[in-house]
Amino acid sequence: MRGDKKESLSSDLVLDLYSNLLREIWDIVSELIGEAILALLFTVAIRNLGEKYPFLKSMKVSEEGISMHRVREVCRRVPPAEVHRGFQGLVKHLFDLSSALAEGVVSRELFPKVFPKVREAERIISQK
Repeated sequence: MRGDKKESLSSDLVLDLYSNLLREIWDIVSELIGEAILALLFTVAIRNLGEKYPFLKSMKVSEEGISMHRVREVCRRVPPAEVHRGFQGLVKHLFDLSSALAEGVVSRELFPKVFPKVREAERIISQK
Protein backbone atom coordinates (compact mmCIF):
# COMPACT_ATOMS: atom_id res chain seq x y z
CA MET A 1 0.00 0.00 0.00
CA ARG A 2 2.83 2.36 0.83
CA GLY A 3 4.33 1.93 -2.65
CA ASP A 4 0.98 2.82 -4.23
CA LYS A 5 0.85 6.03 -2.20
CA LYS A 6 4.41 6.96 -3.21
CA GLU A 7 3.67 6.17 -6.86
CA SER A 8 0.50 8.29 -6.70
CA LEU A 9 2.49 11.16 -5.21
CA SER A 10 5.12 10.83 -7.95
CA SER A 11 2.39 10.81 -10.62
CA ASP A 12 0.85 13.93 -9.08
CA LEU A 13 4.22 15.71 -9.01
CA VAL A 14 4.98 14.80 -12.62
CA LEU A 15 1.48 15.79 -13.68
CA ASP A 16 1.76 19.14 -11.87
CA LEU A 17 5.11 19.81 -13.51
CA TYR A 18 3.82 19.04 -17.01
CA SER A 19 0.55 20.86 -16.41
CA ASN A 20 2.48 24.03 -15.54
CA LEU A 21 4.87 23.48 -18.42
CA LEU A 22 2.08 23.04 -20.97
CA ARG A 23 0.38 26.20 -19.73
CA GLU A 24 3.68 28.06 -20.05
CA ILE A 25 4.12 26.67 -23.55
CA TRP A 26 0.58 27.80 -24.36
CA ASP A 27 1.25 31.34 -23.11
CA ILE A 28 4.49 31.73 -25.07
CA VAL A 29 3.55 30.01 -28.31
CA SER A 30 0.05 31.46 -28.57
CA GLU A 31 1.62 34.93 -28.68
CA LEU A 32 3.88 33.82 -31.53
CA ILE A 33 1.47 31.89 -33.74
CA GLY A 34 -2.02 32.53 -32.32
CA GLU A 35 -4.45 30.52 -30.23
CA ALA A 36 -6.33 28.87 -33.11
CA ILE A 37 -3.19 27.48 -34.74
CA LEU A 38 -1.75 26.39 -31.40
CA ALA A 39 -5.01 24.62 -30.51
CA LEU A 40 -4.76 22.79 -33.83
CA LEU A 41 -1.14 21.78 -33.11
CA PHE A 42 -2.11 20.47 -29.66
CA THR A 43 -5.01 18.55 -31.14
CA VAL A 44 -2.81 16.97 -33.83
CA ALA A 45 -0.11 16.07 -31.28
CA ILE A 46 -2.65 14.52 -28.90
CA ARG A 47 -4.30 12.60 -31.72
CA ASN A 48 -0.94 11.27 -32.94
CA LEU A 49 0.13 10.13 -29.46
CA GLY A 50 -3.28 9.11 -28.11
CA GLU A 51 -3.06 5.46 -29.11
CA LYS A 52 0.23 4.98 -27.28
CA TYR A 53 -0.69 7.22 -24.32
CA PRO A 54 -4.50 7.13 -24.00
CA PHE A 55 -4.52 9.44 -20.96
CA LEU A 56 -3.53 12.33 -23.26
CA LYS A 57 -6.94 12.05 -24.95
CA SER A 58 -8.53 13.30 -21.73
CA MET A 59 -6.96 16.75 -22.23
CA LYS A 60 -9.35 19.37 -23.53
CA VAL A 61 -8.00 21.90 -26.00
CA SER A 62 -9.70 25.02 -27.34
CA GLU A 63 -8.67 28.48 -28.44
CA GLU A 64 -8.95 29.53 -24.79
CA GLY A 65 -6.24 27.09 -23.73
CA ILE A 66 -5.87 23.60 -22.33
CA SER A 67 -7.74 21.89 -19.51
CA MET A 68 -6.14 19.11 -17.52
CA HIS A 69 -9.02 18.38 -15.11
CA ARG A 70 -9.85 14.91 -16.44
CA VAL A 71 -6.19 14.04 -16.97
CA ARG A 72 -5.56 14.02 -13.22
CA GLU A 73 -8.32 11.44 -12.67
CA VAL A 74 -7.11 9.22 -15.49
CA CYS A 75 -3.43 9.46 -14.51
CA ARG A 76 -4.08 8.12 -11.01
CA ARG A 77 -4.10 4.67 -12.64
CA VAL A 78 -1.00 5.28 -14.77
CA PRO A 79 2.57 4.69 -13.54
CA PRO A 80 4.58 7.94 -13.12
CA ALA A 81 7.15 6.88 -15.71
CA GLU A 82 4.37 6.38 -18.26
CA VAL A 83 2.89 9.81 -17.44
CA HIS A 84 6.33 11.33 -17.94
CA ARG A 85 6.90 9.53 -21.26
CA GLY A 86 3.49 10.56 -22.57
CA PHE A 87 3.88 14.23 -21.72
CA GLN A 88 7.51 14.27 -22.82
CA GLY A 89 6.33 12.87 -26.16
CA LEU A 90 3.61 15.52 -26.36
CA VAL A 91 6.10 18.33 -25.71
CA LYS A 92 8.51 16.91 -28.30
CA HIS A 93 5.71 16.54 -30.84
CA LEU A 94 4.61 20.13 -30.20
CA PHE A 95 8.21 21.28 -30.73
CA ASP A 96 8.40 19.38 -34.00
CA LEU A 97 5.08 20.72 -35.29
CA SER A 98 5.75 24.31 -34.26
CA SER A 99 9.29 24.23 -35.64
CA ALA A 100 8.00 23.07 -38.99
CA LEU A 101 5.48 25.90 -38.92
CA ALA A 102 7.63 28.73 -37.58
CA GLU A 103 11.12 27.69 -38.70
CA GLY A 104 12.65 27.33 -35.24
CA VAL A 105 11.43 30.62 -33.76
CA VAL A 106 9.19 28.81 -31.30
CA SER A 107 11.91 26.33 -30.33
CA ARG A 108 14.36 29.11 -29.52
CA GLU A 109 11.79 30.71 -27.23
CA LEU A 110 10.72 27.49 -25.53
CA PHE A 111 13.83 25.34 -25.19
CA PRO A 112 15.38 27.23 -22.23
CA LYS A 113 12.09 26.92 -20.33
CA VAL A 114 11.14 23.37 -21.29
CA PHE A 115 14.43 21.48 -20.95
CA PRO A 116 14.92 22.07 -17.18
CA LYS A 117 11.34 21.02 -16.42
CA VAL A 118 11.65 17.79 -18.41
CA ARG A 119 14.85 17.06 -16.48
CA GLU A 120 12.98 17.74 -13.22
CA ALA A 121 10.29 15.23 -14.22
CA GLU A 122 13.02 12.67 -14.91
CA ARG A 123 14.50 13.36 -11.47
CA ILE A 124 11.10 12.81 -9.82
CA ILE A 125 10.64 9.52 -11.65
CA SER A 126 14.12 8.29 -10.73
CA GLN A 127 13.49 8.81 -6.98
CA LYS A 128 11.04 5.90 -6.85
